[in-house]
Amino acid sequence: MQDTWLKLENAGVEDSVIHNPAGFITRVAQHAVTSHLRNQRRRNEIDGELTEILWENCDLVSPERALIGRENLKAVRKALDELPEKTRTIFLMNRIDGISHRQLAELHGITSEAVYYHIRRALEHLADLRSELSD
Repeated sequence: MQDTWLKLENAGVEDSVIHNPAGFITRVAQHAVTSHLRNQRRRNEIDGELTEILWENCDLVSPERALIGRENLKAVRKALDELPEKTRTIFLMNRIDGISHRQLAELHGITSEAVYYHIRRALEHLADLRSELSD
């Protein structure tokens, strides 16, 4: 609702006449919902990839698997250290501390889209690491 209101507020239609206000509002609302669902679907895909990276199913813990796990953890830490500080901070605050995109945007004085960009950047970096580890 807030996104729809903001889009209507910033539509810049002062000079033109809207012949079907209800249709215009409906269209703006549909676009906002579609955009939100598309973004949410992508976030869920990225979350799934991260879950696979960090929480590999393991029925049997052998010394070898424990060593591999420790080495993978070191690689993840190193990959996180390679990220720009702001990206790493936003990513960890979101994924470890559970702080929402909106709260992070307010804390860092950036938009929610910028928060999403930082998190996506970190996840893509970790996905590259996963590809390297599985080779």
